[in-house]
Amino acid sequence: MDIVNSEGAGTKIFSGSPGSVSYHNFKGGGVIADVISGDTRFLYLHMNTTTLPNGSSGQVAAGDQVGTMGCKGMGSCAPHLHLGTLLKGSVLAATGTNGRVWRMGSGKGASPMTADAIKAALPQAWYYVNPEPFLPRQIPISNPYPDMAGGPRKTTLPKTCAPGANEGAASEPVSQSDSQSQQSAIASAAERATGSEDQAVKVANQPNRSLYLELARINATELTANSFDYDAQIDAALAQLVTLYALDAHPMEGQP
Repeated sequence: MDIVNSEGAGTKIFSGSPGSVSYHNFKGGGVIADVISGDTRFLYLHMNTTTLPNGSSGQVAAGDQVGTMGCKGMGSCAPHLHLGTLLKGSVLAATGTNGRVWRMGSGKGASPMTADAIKAALPQAWYYVNPEPFLPRQIPISNPYPDMAGGPRKTTLPKTCAPGANEGAASEPVSQSDSQSQQSAIASAAERATGSEDQAVKVANQPNRSLYLELARINATELTANSFDYDAQIDAALAQLVTLYALDAHPMEGQP
């Protein structure tokens, strides 16, 4: 995902997660920050400057600066952050997703993996996935590209990411371009598995308000699409049970 703002070159780039960080050359991306956080991995490309030099490594906390926005690794471009998000194969295979996924190193010309290939993902390999579910809010689309999934659209897809620090911020409007894009977005949200035992624990550990928002999102998607499969319904029920347990163990703020 390419992310730009009005400030452009020199904008400070911060890590969105804690973990081990290494700085290395990435073909077409310049010297990048490569952050591994458990079973997730984030790549920050095209930065003009990096916090540590090429070949360095260490630990980073969420919110630590990793560099500044730029255009390194490309002949010419508008300064932007190219954010790459990857999941480990063992986690990807367990999600039941049938979204657009590529194995790391497959190249931009490769076709997305089939649902069967995703289920058979190599446990220790890394796979590119959509970064949006890992963001606290949507990224607006300012230029409609004709090859977007579901057809051209003027604005970002409906919000499907888990609430975070910016959960109170107003969400951008959903697609207004055509019903095909909206229907595709609904189907995509419905087909995405709600979670596993690991996801349920992560959901339960969120602040109380985020818990309610996450549960509302799950239920709204189910009502809208009405096409969750059996496994996803079991996962949703498991997440709610763990959530209720967490709320019982940690009462709402301000309550005795």
